[in-house]
Amino acid sequence: MKTALVSVLTATVLGLASNVSGRTFDAADFTAIMFATGLVAWTIDQYSRRPRVLAVSRTIQFPVKLAARPAPAGRMAA
Repeated sequence: MKTALVSVLTATVLGLASNVSGRTFDAADFTAIMFATGLVAWTIDQYSRRPRVLAVSRTIQFPVKLAARPAPAGRMAA
């Protein structure tokens, strides 16, 4: 929620600054700025946390023999 709020507030502030300077600010500009700011805020949020420790579990053992059988003498692989 914080990431979305930062994105909307940043896009609004940049829109107001753009309007004060005399430049037109439309929905496409607002959407692009909101998306880019959200992406940056999300990236910072992801890298500011400690990574989770991976759970150590036993390996999966299938009931299959891994020994290869020799090919029959009369047949050849293509």
